[in-house]
Order: sequence, then C-alpha cells, then structure tokens
Amino acid sequence: MLYTVKYKSPGACFWRKVKRVKGDGIMPENGNRYLILNDDSRLEIPKRALIHFSRGRYEMIKQQMEKEAGQPLKMTQ
Repeated sequence: MLYTVKYKSPGACFWRKVKRVKGDGIMPENGNRYLILNDDSRLEIPKRALIHFSRGRYEMIKQQMEKEAGQPLKMTQ
C-alpha cells in the first residue's frame, strides 16, 4: 500500500508533496525522517520540518498489525 506525505520546512510558505511512499522512519543518529518511495529511492526530511501523512499510512500500519495478530483489530478513538 502506498501513501502520500506532505512536508514544510520552518519559515516556508508552501508544502511539498511526495507521492507513492511505501515506508518511512526516523534516523536515530540525527532525528531526521526518511521516506522510502515506490521505486526504492530514499528521501530525507529535516527533523524540524512539519510533516503530514495521508490516511493511507494509517491503513497500511493497521493492515500490518492485523497480519501480525492474525485477526481483525477494532480501533477506537
């Protein structure tokens, strides 16, 4: 499952959109976030940037948790 990430550097006027993201994480050595794109390329975003993940990321995480649990999970708010 792929999702979209928008990010904005501090002081910037516009958001940048990255489509077709298949994974992400935080680099422990410096706190920057990285994105793994559908073509297996990697994009690094500074830790000070504002980041917005699409709902697809939530769905991907939920599916992975259900797969590991072997049963559907009921998510509450």
